[in-house]
Amino acid sequence: MKKESGGERIRQRRKALKLTQQALANGIGVSHVAVSQWEKEETVPRGEHLLRLAELLQCSAAWIIDGDGQPFASTHASPALTAVPLVTLVQAADWLNEQRLQWQQQAVRFLYSDEALSDSALAVTLEDDAMNPAYRAGDRLIFDPQRVPQPGDVVLARVDDVAMVRIIRMHDEQIFSLRPLNEDFPVQQSQKSTLELIGTLVEMRRRGSR
Repeated sequence: MKKESGGERIRQRRKALKLTQQALANGIGVSHVAVSQWEKEETVPRGEHLLRLAELLQCSAAWIIDGDGQPFASTHASPALTAVPLVTLVQAADWLNEQRLQWQQQAVRFLYSDEALSDSALAVTLEDDAMNPAYRAGDRLIFDPQRVPQPGDVVLARVDDVAMVRIIRMHDEQIFSLRPLNEDFPVQQSQKSTLELIGTLVEMRRRGSR
């Protein structure tokens, strides 16, 4: 039986993790053309690119090059990772219209999650103190527009064309409010402002935390 080539291993592992060539390329710092060339055996990843590739594919560099060992650190299959584009709050405000496709294609930074997420999931960096003490400026938050928020959930919303993170409170089927945890910030009400829900919080990342 013919042994798989390095390019075939890269391609199969990438697909198993549900990563596009572009997402993998962005994570490594190369073009998607370079990833395509690796998979077609036109070139071979080397040095830092090989080490970063192995990290993103959750395998060893030796397995990529020679097929030695196992692709996983254990005998149990690792959960598939989803590459979630990390965008600015300005970009997030336009996430629910056609502009989203442009932001997704132009994204250069990603968060990787093993949660089951839709194709429209996005990540943002919190910029204010409205959600202190639970969420701080600098925290990175992953939201999924396809998840229906429940009362008390943390959501990303567009408030008069500005994206912000708040807690949703339902008053009836049509009227709701967006509340901060920090009382120094105002409550936003749907009957007084134009409020549009962008996504429901799925995961929070904080630098330096475990």
